[in-house]
Amino acid sequence: MKKKSYTTFAAIHLGSEMISMQIVEYRNMNKVKVIEQCNHRVKLGEETFKNKIIPFSMVSEICELLQGYKRLMSEYGVEECSVQATTAVREALNQVFLLDQIYIKTGLKVKVVDMPQEIYTKYTAIRQTLRSEGINGKDYGMLLMDISSGGLGITFVDDEKIKYQQNFHVGIIRIKESFNRNQRNGMQFNLALTEFLASTMGPVREALKDANIRYLILSGTETELLLQMLGLDTQAKVTRIKAEEFMELFNKVHKLNLPQIIKVFKIKESVAELVLPTILLYEQLLALVPTKEIIITADRFIDGIQLLHIGPKTDKEYAAELEKEQLIYSVAGKGFYVKARNRELLKEDQIRQIEEKMMDVVEQAKEMGVSLRELKKMLEMFYVGGR
Repeated sequence: MKKKSYTTFAAIHLGSEMISMQIVEYRNMNKVKVIEQCNHRVKLGEETFKNKIIPFSMVSEICELLQGYKRLMSEYGVEECSVQATTAVREALNQVFLLDQIYIKTGLKVKVVDMPQEIYTKYTAIRQTLRSEGINGKDYGMLLMDISSGGLGITFVDDEKIKYQQNFHVGIIRIKESFNRNQRNGMQFNLALTEFLASTMGPVREALKDANIRYLILSGTETELLLQMLGLDTQAKVTRIKAEEFMELFNKVHKLNLPQIIKVFKIKESVAELVLPTILLYEQLLALVPTKEIIITADRFIDGIQLLHIGPKTDKEYAAELEKEQLIYSVAGKGFYVKARNRELLKEDQIRQIEEKMMDVVEQAKEMGVSLRELKKMLEMFYVGGR
């Protein structure tokens, strides 16, 4: 029997809005054929960002969906698989329960990646795409901005080296959930949201004030909405847009209310509710960088999973490049693994998560009439006692 000349690999991503699977056949990182793609919308992010808990009904829904993916993997004869989860699962207080249920019902082991790993995984896919377009960034700086439902990653790259990286909990759905429906429909929503985003972007503005940036690179789930509103091809791998085209769209949207946005852009109400946060966030990001051209890439986190699985296994030069950059590390006899490169960034991210949980505790304490003194005493007791 003739031996197969290719390997079948499946990448699965548990995201905030979508659970996706991509099955490919590959010989090396340059010879990859996509044979199946599945994308199912879920309200995972909305539940986690609002309540910090994934409901039991949604856990069951996710398990059923992954059982279906597992059957597809079997039909295609998948030999290798990587399942990874990002923001929504990472922040869920019942994360362990979800992962246990997935393993019990499907046999799949899910890796929950921290935010720096998430950004770097996607960065590798974007960089590979830009290189294929002749944009290598060796002689100029690029600012990469990845907007997801739950977070924003900003990465400054100069001479193909990451010089600055910051992560913010200001994704589109998280912004939407920070304001109730009445607040979002109010006349002052634009102003309140603009001030909120401007203050959030303050540290980035200061860090990049002397940076020489030629290209602004945008990626993330909301770029498709932006392309749709601009009347451009949402399936293009790379799209180049002039900054003034963005500004024309921004000015147009500012004059519209929710019903008008639905009518003008022919989109559903659930999508239209995300338009204003999306536009205002992009507007703040563009204010950071005086660039004439914006590049939008269609690369997703799942593409990064695929590249980091196939690339180091099949291309020694690429593996050596990633190891040199400390994006991956090798284990003899086992292969290559993605490294959480910057522990300081990871610590910052974890501190933010602690702050969010403490804010919830403070709000609950106020409602119950617990004084600040009593709260401090309780915190000290738990911290010292190690409970």
